[in-house]
Amino acid sequence: METSFVSAFCCLPSCTSSRTTSKVLERSFPKVFQFRKCSRAYFINGKRFSSRITATASVDNEVQSQYVRTREFDYVIVGAGAAGCVLASRLSEDKRSTVLLLEAGKEDENFYIHVPMGFPYLVGSDLDWKYQSTSEERLLDRKIMWPRGKVLGGSHAISVMLYLRGSANDYREWERCGALGWGPEDVLPYYLKAENNLRGVGPYHGKGGPLTVSDLPSPNEMSHAFVIAGQTLDIPYNKDFNDWSHSQEGIGLFQVTQANGKRVSPATAYLHPVRSRRNLFIETQRHVEKILFTKEIGSCPRAIGVSYINSNGKRERAMIRKEVVVSAGAYGSPQLLMLSGIGPSNVLDSIGIPTVMPLEGVGKNLQDHFAVMFSCKSPDPSKDRKRRNLYYTDDTGKDWKTILTWFLSGKGPLTSTMCEAGAFLKTKPTLDDPDLQLRFIPFFSEADPYFSLSDYSSKGMFLRNRSYRPSGFTIQSVAIRPKSRGKLRIQSKDPTVAPIIESGWFSSQEDLETLLRGISFSQKLSRTCPLSSYCGEQCFPSPSLSKEEDIIRYILGTCHTANAVVGTCRMGTDRLAVVNPNLQVIGIDRLRIVDASIMPSIPGGQTGAPTIMIAEKAADIVLGKTSKVNKVEGTVSTR
Repeated sequence: METSFVSAFCCLPSCTSSRTTSKVLERSFPKVFQFRKCSRAYFINGKRFSSRITATASVDNEVQSQYVRTREFDYVIVGAGAAGCVLASRLSEDKRSTVLLLEAGKEDENFYIHVPMGFPYLVGSDLDWKYQSTSEERLLDRKIMWPRGKVLGGSHAISVMLYLRGSANDYREWERCGALGWGPEDVLPYYLKAENNLRGVGPYHGKGGPLTVSDLPSPNEMSHAFVIAGQTLDIPYNKDFNDWSHSQEGIGLFQVTQANGKRVSPATAYLHPVRSRRNLFIETQRHVEKILFTKEIGSCPRAIGVSYINSNGKRERAMIRKEVVVSAGAYGSPQLLMLSGIGPSNVLDSIGIPTVMPLEGVGKNLQDHFAVMFSCKSPDPSKDRKRRNLYYTDDTGKDWKTILTWFLSGKGPLTSTMCEAGAFLKTKPTLDDPDLQLRFIPFFSEADPYFSLSDYSSKGMFLRNRSYRPSGFTIQSVAIRPKSRGKLRIQSKDPTVAPIIESGWFSSQEDLETLLRGISFSQKLSRTCPLSSYCGEQCFPSPSLSKEEDIIRYILGTCHTANAVVGTCRMGTDRLAVVNPNLQVIGIDRLRIVDASIMPSIPGGQTGAPTIMIAEKAADIVLGKTSKVNKVEGTVSTR
C-alpha cells in the first residue's frame, strides 16, 4: 500500500486544484483522508497543497508505522559491488550532492578478502550469496552453484582478481545490439580512467587511476612451463591480453588487481579512500526490498526512493531528489526490479505484484562463462614437498611464516590467484575472436570433480574435503563467448528468497563442442615439454573415458561457473531491452541500472574490469560529463 500512497500523497503536481486533489485522494484512500474547508496551506515533502484542503488524518498510521526512519538524498545506490563502489565514489565528488550507498552484505573486514590466496575460504561463507540453479536435465539433473559476493566490493572481493577486458569486437557487438555509444572507442577512456597499471601508460593502459593492475609478484614455475609448452605448440606469446592493437589470441601470464601483493577490490580502490566525505553515506547489512514509485496522470512512473530492511530487521525508507541507481548485480538487479513491479507481466501476476512497467526482458538473456577441469598428478610428489608446503596445504592460510612473508614483502605463495596463466584460442578458424579460454592452475585437487551442493556450501569451491594439493596442475577450459542463454524469475514477494535461476548451459551445441576441444587441447599441452615434466598421471577426466560420449558426460556432470554472470537487464533498443544506452530503465523516470546485468553480450574475458568501466562511464552520463583519451600519453581528460 505504501507505494501507491506515496505516489498520490507526495507527488501530485502543485497546479492541481483543491477540488480535484480532494476527489483524487478521497477516491483513492477513503479511509485515510477526510477533507474540510480551511484557510491554511499545507506543505508535504515540499509540495504545496491548496489552502482549501486539510487532511485530518494526514498520514495513514498503518503506513507510517512500517518505517522507523525516512531520509532524503540526491542519489541512492543499491548494491556496493564493483559498480556501486565506483558510482558512490564518483557521484560524491560533487560536494553539493548527497549519496547513500546501501549494501546487503557486511564490511570487507575479513582477513581472507585481502589475501589473494584467501579467496577459497570466502566461497560458501557468509560473504557469499550462494546462488544455485534449478536442477537441469541437460546437466544430468545437477544444480549449478554461483558464488557471488555479499560484501563491500561485491563479487570482485571474493574473485581470482584477473584483469581482462575482452576484445574490441565485444564492444562492437554491443553497438550492433543497440547499445549506441558503447563501442571500443567509447569505452576505452573509462578503462584508462579507472586503471593504475604498474607496467606504465600506453595507448591501451592508464596510470594514476584508483584500480591498481599489476603482474603477479610470485608466479609458480609450472605457470611458466605452461606458457612455454603452448608456444611449442605454435600458440603465439601474448604479453598483454588487454592490448586492442592486436588479436586476443595467444598464451601468457595474466595481470591481476593487486598492489603490494594484496587484493585491490572496488571497495579498497574507490570507497575506502573517500569514506570521510561528509556527503557520502555507506551503510551495510541493508537489504533493499523494493523501489518506490509515483505516477502522475499522463506521465511515466517515476522512482522516488527505496524501502529497505536495516540490520535490526526494521523497515526504513530512503527518498531521492535526483535518481535511484540499482547496482545489485546480474541476479540482484532483475530480482529487485520484479519485486518492485517491473518485469514480465506473467511473472508479476503469478506472485501478486502490481505491474508498474511490463518489461519482458527483465531476467532474460542470462549469460555466463562456464568451465570444465583437466588435471594431472605430479610424477613424483615427494620432490614437490617444498612447493607443497609453500603453496597450498590445509594450513597455508594459517602458517605464520607464510603470512609474515606476504605481509612484509607482498610476495610468496599467498599472492597467487590460482589462475596464474592462460590462453585464448579459436576452436574454429572461421571465428573472429577466441571462443575458448584456458586458465592454468598450478595446483591439483584429489577430490571428486562431481562434487555436491553440500560440499560447496560447507567447504567452498576449492576446499571441499580439505584435499586441495599442489602436487600437479589443473587446466580449466572456459567457454568465454557462449551461445547458450538462461533466465531467472522471482518466486516470492520476500526479497530474501533467492530467485529461480535456469542456467541454460549447453542449450547451444556449439558450447559443448568448445569445451570438448578444450579438454583435447589441455591433454595435448600436458604432454608437451616442459609442462609434461610436471604431469605423471592424468586424473580428470579419467583416462578410461576414451569415447567422445564419455567425455561429454564428464563435461555435463562436472561443468561449473567461471563467475561471469551478465545480461539479465540488458541494454538495447528492442522489445527485450531493459535499459537504454544511457542506462535508464525504459519507461521509468529517475531510475538507472549500472552493473554487469546491462551487458547485451558477454565479453570474452572476466567481467570485473568491464563492470568497473560501465560504472565509470555511467557516472559521466549521470553528471553530464565526457571523458576522452590521449592514446599517445595514455591519459584521460574529463569535462
